[in-house]
Amino acid sequence: MAKSNSKQESIKQFKEFVKRHPKLVQEVRGSKKTWQDLFEEWYLLGEEDPVWEQYGDGQQSSSKEEEKSGAKSEFIPVVLQTLKNMDMNKVQYHLTNVNSAIGNIQQLLQQFIPSNRQSNSSSQGPKNPFTFRKD
Repeated sequence: MAKSNSKQESIKQFKEFVKRHPKLVQEVRGSKKTWQDLFEEWYLLGEEDPVWEQYGDGQQSSSKEEEKSGAKSEFIPVVLQTLKNMDMNKVQYHLTNVNSAIGNIQQLLQQFIPSNRQSNSSSQGPKNPFTFRKD
């Protein structure tokens, strides 16, 4: 008798699940899946499996979008607080070091370019994509 009650309970739970995922009905009506197949997948995978998201009614996805936007709104104040705590002199120092390192790498790479390419590029003028100015 207990098995009968648990079967009845799982069937009720599956019916509630189908109500929250109306696109499952379209799958069965389109002969893509059977109710038996869907029930077995639901029983094995559980309700929280990501495979069911495509069959939802959109309410669950909107709550996830709200969570994401909440996380974004929390992210901006953290970034602003971090920027307030930065020492701009240290940032400028590190940018200058990076700029000089990139310049050194560019000079090193230019040594490996054949001489005929150097003469063509020198007539056009040096192209430096990393130009930083000091304030």
